[in-house]
Amino acid sequence: VGGGEGVFLRAVQARWPHMRTRLFDLPSVVMRAKAGGYEGECIGGDFLADRLPAGADLISFVRVLHDHDDKDVGRLLSSTRQALAPRGRVLIAEPMVGRDRFATAYLAMYLLAMGKGRPRSPIELKAMLSAAGFGKVRMLRVRTPLLLRVMVAEAA
Repeated sequence: VGGGEGVFLRAVQARWPHMRTRLFDLPSVVMRAKAGGYEGECIGGDFLADRLPAGADLISFVRVLHDHDDKDVGRLLSSTRQALAPRGRVLIAEPMVGRDRFATAYLAMYLLAMGKGRPRSPIELKAMLSAAGFGKVRMLRVRTPLLLRVMVAEAA
């Protein structure tokens, strides 16, 4: 969801060619994904206004949530929970604030320059996930936690 031009999903397809992938983003962005070589299913829509496609085992957000305010993220996580198949999961991969003051300052400046969004900590995201109906939240290990952290939660 918010898959942009499909860079992440193309990497998923290359690593796990047996997986079926779907990209959901604004119609104009979906067109660019198709033109750029994304071969999975493309669905155009607005994730803040339209229903998400139902039945996925996993919905991913890669550098999406920090660009939006708390109200929109809460709605988006709730609609994600509704769209997932039973026992489905959500994967969140984005910069998160925490102990590292340099990374926190960098993300705050980035979002200030973008004019919207807000940096969140793993604790804040876990609370938002819980409010949306997710449980078993866990952090995955990554090579570059200053740039990107990854969190997975299961539909409760």
